[in-house]
Amino acid sequence: MRYTRNDFKNQDTQSKKGFYVAACAVLACAAVLGTAYFQTQKTENMKNSNVAERPAATAAGKTSISKNWQSDAGEDGKKDSEQASTTMNADRVNKQKDKADKKKIEVKANKKKENKEKNISKATAMSAGKKTFSEEKGLTWPVKGDILMKFSQSNNVYFKTLAQYKSNPAIEISADKGTKVIASAAGRVVEINKDDITGTMVTTDIGSNYKITYGQLTDLKVKKGDEVKEGQLLGVVAEPTKYFSEEGSNLFFQVKENGKAVDPLLLLN
Repeated sequence: MRYTRNDFKNQDTQSKKGFYVAACAVLACAAVLGTAYFQTQKTENMKNSNVAERPAATAAGKTSISKNWQSDAGEDGKKDSEQASTTMNADRVNKQKDKADKKKIEVKANKKKENKEKNISKATAMSAGKKTFSEEKGLTWPVKGDILMKFSQSNNVYFKTLAQYKSNPAIEISADKGTKVIASAAGRVVEINKDDITGTMVTTDIGSNYKITYGQLTDLKVKKGDEVKEGQLLGVVAEPTKYFSEEGSNLFFQVKENGKAVDPLLLLN
């Protein structure tokens, strides 16, 4: 076969075209591979970045949650503390109130008791005030015996033990030691006392401004404030005091009207 110059030229041209096509194909492949490589690297980098950031985010989240829990716990603790404090204060107030109420009850009870005692005393006083003594009826003899010493407002009564004449604001009725002494009239015991001269004495208010005093007594059967009936046992005759040692045992019997001594013999029946 015979080749012409144009044939070589054409072959050369075709060869160049083939070379360019192959080169373009190679470049295209390289571009694709490069793109794929860079895409793969980017993906890996993103994965690595996510993996690295996730624990930090998780740690931050845990810290945030922990703070929230602490905050919540603090609020709850504060609320619990406030509630406990309120409860304690309420209990304290209730205890103080109970104590105050108890004290009020005690004060009220004491006041009631005092009022009751006052009412009793008042009733007793009124009762005594209402009692009347009749001079016409007179007095019952407290003991049976002779008049040892008479009543006198002048110095004409002889006291044997004292060996002198004196006035006598009462009468002494001779009676053996242990002789029973009865109330000469109904009344109330207003005083019980002891004197060196007349010994233990019981005074009764018989009403109408009259009072009777019984002296030289022992083994008393009444106490102050008692209401006594006429003829009721008051006590017994005691051993005479040293001021009546020569006269012997006796009953000191005195009657007063409006605080002034009067002769009991004028009233005794």
